[in-house]
Amino acid sequence: MSLAALLVAACSERRESPRIDGDVLITIEQSATGPWRVDYQFAQPQQALDLGADEAGYRAANWRVEGDGAVLVRRNDHDFLTPAPGDKSFDRISLLVTPRPIDLRKDYEPFIAMGDGGVLLYTGHFIPVTQDGERMKARLTVIAAAGGKVSAFGSSGPTLENWESPYRHPAFVYVGSQSLVDSGAMLTIADATAPIWIREEIATFAPAIAQALGGMMQRALPSKPNIFIAIGDLSEEGRLSYSGDALPGQYQMTLAGGAWKTSSPEALFVLRRTTAHEAAHLWQAAARPKSDAVPDWIHEGGAEALAAEAMLAAGYWTTADVDADVDRARSDCAGALRRRSLSQAEADGRWDAVYACGRILNVAAAGPEGIAAFWREFVRRSAADGYDEAAFLALAEERAGEETAAAIRDLVRINEARPSLTIDRLLK
Repeated sequence: MSLAALLVAACSERRESPRIDGDVLITIEQSATGPWRVDYQFAQPQQALDLGADEAGYRAANWRVEGDGAVLVRRNDHDFLTPAPGDKSFDRISLLVTPRPIDLRKDYEPFIAMGDGGVLLYTGHFIPVTQDGERMKARLTVIAAAGGKVSAFGSSGPTLENWESPYRHPAFVYVGSQSLVDSGAMLTIADATAPIWIREEIATFAPAIAQALGGMMQRALPSKPNIFIAIGDLSEEGRLSYSGDALPGQYQMTLAGGAWKTSSPEALFVLRRTTAHEAAHLWQAAARPKSDAVPDWIHEGGAEALAAEAMLAAGYWTTADVDADVDRARSDCAGALRRRSLSQAEADGRWDAVYACGRILNVAAAGPEGIAAFWREFVRRSAADGYDEAAFLALAEERAGEETAAAIRDLVRINEARPSLTIDRLLK
């Protein structure tokens, strides 16, 4: 064989068998006109692949296995890829995936439209889990369609190759034509259709809040964080909808409704308040819940309280504004918990109660040293092994006393006819 032929054969072999750092290499290739191609290549043959929870039949409707080497099935409310009949295992799978949006409420959406053909994808939708429920050690190669960019954290280019998040955690990855904008403290990508006033406000507000939170929590983040701003349907006049998600080092917001088209006091309040909340999650993320059973009121309420203090520290709020915010939370919590415990409210999907009551319980638990000192210590104690409700109550007892910790426990677990009395006792 000639030298040229040997070189061609060697290159072909490298393409067929790329280096796999970890358990799996996942290659996601955008198509400008149809389904995206997703290839899985494993370090070891797989007898079954757990893709995670079935998300309202999303994968069954939008994923199609190429070839006949595997089938997509549902088991115990999870989606699995299993070998085709007659096969015992597989070491690679190719699929065609339609990037259709879906509203999953309190879960991460697989794809979020970002205008001008851009898409924000959540890598956790693609990374399989092990029998122990942990994520496989995965690297990703993400390829944009012609003329596009792939961006995450500080990386941006036509391809993101053999990549993992600097936080070793599932992440958001943007695929589209927009460029990262570096504001000093943040890296932002905004939907091509985002109103100018929103872009300008985030460009100044987000870095100021990040600086305030960094000072309050007394630590810098491991890498410069990302903000992704998506714009939904703006056709409904008067509507002002904000939804957001946070991951380690990143947060995403989707704004919908006609009231976002122009700046107003109400729109500005919602944008700032909710952006500060999502930013607070970036510092909380150094400590994660031990399991899905840990109640959301702990970190959501903590983010509400930290956000208010950051607004004060950054000069956007006065002490009177913070007090008014606590009063709103007090009223909302009392209304949501009439003859219902906080645990039951969370189980019922009453997110107004989770946020408002969580805000009250975090403020009460913090005691005289304040919410920033409480979360600094909470993160320090739980960074290695995660946290649960017992850990929160233990620190609350240390900081605010046994009586306060007992009152928090009661509000969480007992159906009270007059929850306002317990709330007032907590906030004395």
